[in-house]
Amino acid sequence: MKIFAYNDFILKKKNTSIYADDSHILFIKATCQDHFESFKLGSRLSPESSEGFYFFSDQANHFLELPYYSSVADFLKNPGLLWKSYKLLKSQLKDFDLFWLTWPHPISFLILWMIGSKKPVVLFVRQNLEALIRVRYSGIQRAIGILFTRIVYRYASFFHPDAILVTVGKEMYQRLSPDFKASTFISDSIVPKEFAVLPRSGQNFDSVKLLFVGRLEPEKGLNILIQAVKLIAQKKNVSLSIIGEGISKEAATKQVEFLGLSNLITFKGYVPFGTTLFDAYRDHDLLMISSYSEGLPKIINEARAFALPVVSTEVGGIANELKHEDTCLFVRPGEPEELAEAALRLSSDPELYFRISKNLSEEFQKNSLQFWSKAFADFVKKSIEIQTSQ
Repeated sequence: MKIFAYNDFILKKKNTSIYADDSHILFIKATCQDHFESFKLGSRLSPESSEGFYFFSDQANHFLELPYYSSVADFLKNPGLLWKSYKLLKSQLKDFDLFWLTWPHPISFLILWMIGSKKPVVLFVRQNLEALIRVRYSGIQRAIGILFTRIVYRYASFFHPDAILVTVGKEMYQRLSPDFKASTFISDSIVPKEFAVLPRSGQNFDSVKLLFVGRLEPEKGLNILIQAVKLIAQKKNVSLSIIGEGISKEAATKQVEFLGLSNLITFKGYVPFGTTLFDAYRDHDLLMISSYSEGLPKIINEARAFALPVVSTEVGGIANELKHEDTCLFVRPGEPEELAEAALRLSSDPELYFRISKNLSEEFQKNSLQFWSKAFADFVKKSIEIQTSQ
C-alpha cells in the first residue's frame, strides 16, 4: 500500500537531505517505513538552506515540496497558495492508495476535496485546535480561526463520514468519533521500547529538581509554574530546568528575574529528542506540566520511558491519559499554589513517588514508538479492508 502523508511542518533542506525540527516526523517516518510499501510526505520547505534536528530522507521520491507560508493566516491574505498547491498535488495524488492528513488545515481540506470518496483517507487530529486558538489568539484572528475549524470539521463529518478518524489521545476522539464510521485514538510516541528504565526508588527529597519540557507558548502556563517554584522554595530546596523555545520565553525570563529566581530556574533552550534530552529526564525528580490546553504531549510517554513522576494540570488529552495518584498528581490550571503543593507532596512521600514511577514504567510497555506505530497502521489497514468488503 502506497501512502501520502501531509503535515504542517516547516521542513529544511541541506544538499539533498530533508530535515525537520518537529520530532513528530519521527513517528511519521517510522510508521511509513515499517508498515507501508512506499511513502511520500508533502509539506512546506524553509527558503533557507540548513539542517534541522531530525533527519527525514535524502530520497527525492519521499518528499513533495508545497508552497511556503509563514502562518496559516497567509491563506486568507493570499488565496493563490491553494491554487499553487492544487497544481502540485494534481499530478501526484493518483500515485497513492492512502492519504494521511493532519486535520484540520487548509491544504488537508484541499486534498480531501480533490480525492473525494475515490480513495481512503485518514484524518489525523493531534489536539483540540479550537481550544488552542482560544488561548493563543484574540479578536478577529480568534473568531476566524474558530470559524474555520468548525467549518472543516463539519465538512468532513457531513461529506466524508467514511474517512478514517485517528486522534492523538481521547479528548478529540470522544468529541469527533460519533461522526465517522471508523475511528480510534492513539499516542504518537517517538520513544523506542529499548529506552525503558526501571522504576525509581521513592525518597523524601531534601532538594527537588523539577523539569519542564515543551514549547514556550501562552497555553503552556509557564508563568504559573514559575510562581509555583517561588512557593516551593519557601519550604524546600528546589530547582527548575526549562527545556524549550517559544514566544513566551522573553516574558518568562523577565518574570524569573523580577521574582529573584535566577539562581533556581535555568532556561536550557531547545533540546532535540536524543541523548541530551534523555539525560535530562534521568537527572530530574519531577516532570511539571502547567498547561491550560493540551492534546496528548509526547512528554507523557517520555516520562513513562524514564519512570519520571508527573505533576500536571488536568486538561485536554492528559486528563484522559493519566490518573490522579496512580500515574500523576493532577491540579487545576492557573493555580500556582496547587502546583507547588503537589510537587511538595510528591517529593516528600516515598511510597507515592515509587508507586507513580512504577505505574508509569509499566504503562510504557504499551506506549512505545513500535507499539503505537503498528497500532496505527493495523487499524487503518483493517478499516480499509472492512470498507472495501462492504
